[in-house]
Amino acid sequence: MATTAEAQSAGRFAKADVNHDGRVTLREYESFVGARLSRAKGPKAERFRQLDPEKQAALLQRRFERLDRGHKGYLEPADWQPHSQGRSG
Repeated sequence: MATTAEAQSAGRFAKADVNHDGRVTLREYESFVGARLSRAKGPKAERFRQLDPEKQAALLQRRFERLDRGHKGYLEPADWQPHSQGRSG
């Protein structure tokens, strides 16, 4: 049975996977996470919003690359799990 964190993670993955191919590309990740950070409250989100667009993109790319186990160029559901990220979604 899936934990609450796993279920939430799966839901976020499904929302990020815009074309529903079972993979989240860098572009999909940037769009999803960037939108979440632009709406979020808290110091991390505020610092993100204060970055210029190029630095925001670079930060999101570094995060994506850390999550992309095997350096496939896309994320699979297993890459997206909270335990593999060290933080939730």
